[in-house]
Amino acid sequence: MKRSRTPLDEYEDVAPLIRQVRFMTRYIREVIDEDDELRRRLPELHVAYMDMLNEEFAPHAVALALAIMQLEDAYPEIERPEDE
Repeated sequence: MKRSRTPLDEYEDVAPLIRQVRFMTRYIREVIDEDDELRRRLPELHVAYMDMLNEEFAPHAVALALAIMQLEDAYPEIERPEDE
Protein backbone atom coordinates (compact mmCIF):
# COMPACT_ATOMS: atom_id res chain seq x y z
CA MET A 1 0.00 0.00 0.00
CA LYS A 2 1.34 3.39 -1.00
CA ARG A 3 1.96 5.77 1.88
CA SER A 4 0.23 9.14 1.55
CA ARG A 5 2.44 12.18 1.47
CA THR A 6 2.69 14.36 4.54
CA PRO A 7 3.44 18.09 4.90
CA LEU A 8 7.00 17.13 5.82
CA ASP A 9 7.34 15.26 2.52
CA GLU A 10 6.28 18.39 0.67
CA TYR A 11 8.73 20.49 2.67
CA GLU A 12 11.57 18.08 1.99
CA ASP A 13 10.84 18.42 -1.73
CA VAL A 14 11.21 22.19 -1.66
CA ALA A 15 13.84 22.65 1.08
CA PRO A 16 16.74 22.79 -1.42
CA LEU A 17 14.90 25.51 -3.34
CA ILE A 18 14.37 27.50 -0.16
CA ARG A 19 18.09 27.25 0.59
CA GLN A 20 18.85 28.65 -2.87
CA VAL A 21 16.66 31.67 -2.21
CA ARG A 22 18.18 32.19 1.25
CA PHE A 23 21.67 32.01 -0.23
CA MET A 24 20.91 34.53 -2.95
CA THR A 25 19.22 36.89 -0.49
CA ARG A 26 22.34 36.75 1.67
CA TYR A 27 24.57 37.26 -1.38
CA ILE A 28 22.64 40.38 -2.39
CA ARG A 29 22.79 41.75 1.15
CA GLU A 30 26.44 40.95 1.87
CA VAL A 31 28.09 41.35 -1.53
CA ILE A 32 26.02 43.41 -3.94
CA ASP A 33 24.77 45.97 -1.42
CA GLU A 34 28.35 46.57 -0.26
CA ASP A 35 29.76 47.29 -3.74
CA ASP A 36 28.76 50.52 -5.50
CA GLU A 37 29.34 49.14 -9.01
CA LEU A 38 27.34 45.99 -8.33
CA ARG A 39 24.58 47.98 -6.63
CA ARG A 40 24.22 50.09 -9.77
CA ARG A 41 23.78 46.86 -11.75
CA LEU A 42 21.27 45.39 -9.30
CA PRO A 43 18.24 45.75 -11.64
CA GLU A 44 20.10 43.82 -14.35
CA LEU A 45 21.32 41.22 -11.85
CA HIS A 46 17.84 40.89 -10.39
CA VAL A 47 16.31 40.12 -13.80
CA ALA A 48 18.96 37.46 -14.43
CA TYR A 49 18.36 35.99 -10.97
CA MET A 50 14.59 35.85 -11.50
CA ASP A 51 15.06 34.15 -14.87
CA MET A 52 17.25 31.53 -13.22
CA LEU A 53 14.73 31.02 -10.41
CA ASN A 54 11.93 30.53 -12.91
CA GLU A 55 13.99 27.92 -14.74
CA GLU A 56 15.00 26.09 -11.55
CA PHE A 57 11.62 26.25 -9.81
CA ALA A 58 9.31 25.43 -12.74
CA PRO A 59 9.65 21.64 -12.36
CA HIS A 60 8.79 22.01 -8.67
CA ALA A 61 5.75 24.28 -8.99
CA VAL A 62 3.26 21.74 -7.67
CA ALA A 63 5.46 20.74 -4.72
CA LEU A 64 5.98 24.43 -3.87
CA ALA A 65 2.25 25.12 -4.03
CA LEU A 66 1.47 22.10 -1.86
CA ALA A 67 4.09 23.13 0.69
CA ILE A 68 2.63 26.64 0.85
CA MET A 69 -0.88 25.23 1.25
CA GLN A 70 0.32 23.03 4.12
CA LEU A 71 1.94 26.05 5.74
CA GLU A 72 -1.26 28.06 5.40
CA ASP A 73 -3.26 25.19 6.89
CA ALA A 74 -0.85 24.88 9.80
CA TYR A 75 -0.91 28.63 10.50
CA PRO A 76 -4.44 29.97 9.98
CA GLU A 77 -3.27 33.45 10.98
CA ILE A 78 -1.50 33.72 7.60
CA GLU A 79 -3.60 36.05 5.53
CA ARG A 80 -4.56 34.58 2.18
CA PRO A 81 -7.14 35.27 -0.49
CA GLU A 82 -10.50 33.74 0.20
CA ASP A 83 -11.44 30.74 -1.93
CA GLU A 84 -13.83 31.68 -4.67
